[in-house]
Amino acid sequence: MKKIFTLFVVFSILSCEQQTKELTVLDNSVSEEITFIIELNTKGNSKADVEEFTQYLSDFIVQREPSTVYGYYISEDGNKVTLIERYNNSEDGIQHGIDFINGPNFDKFFEMFEIESFITIGNASDEFKEFAMENGFVIEYRESIGGYVRR
Repeated sequence: MKKIFTLFVVFSILSCEQQTKELTVLDNSVSEEITFIIELNTKGNSKADVEEFTQYLSDFIVQREPSTVYGYYISEDGNKVTLIERYNNSEDGIQHGIDFINGPNFDKFFEMFEIESFITIGNASDEFKEFAMENGFVIEYRESIGGYVRR
C-alpha cells in the first residue's frame, strides 16, 4: 500500500510540474488572422435578457464555426457588451458576415444591441473592407495593437 501511495505522490508531483513558456513578439505583418472588437449598447434591454441572448449567440457561433475564437464581456450594469471574435483570415470573416446577415439571429441581434464601435485588428483584405462597407458596417481598421503572446 505504501508503494502505491508513494507512486501516486510522485506521479502527482511530476504531473503538476509547470512548463516554462517563452514570450514571443507577434509579427502581424505575416499573419492573416483578423480580430473583431465590437462594443455594443444594449438599448435598455434587461441584463438577464442580454446575458441569455449573448450566451445563446456565443454557443450558436462556436458550434457552427469551430475555428472561430469568440468571447464576450457584459458590463456590470448590463448596459454594454463587448464581443471579441478572431478569424483565421478575411475570407472566414466575410463568411461569418454572410452567415450572420442571412441567419436566424440578425434581426434579434439588432433588437437587443446597437453597435457603438467596430474595430478590426489585423490585415483585413480589400474584399473584407468592401464587404463591410457594402453591408453598412462602419469599421475602424488597425493593423496591430502590439503586444506579446505566451507560447
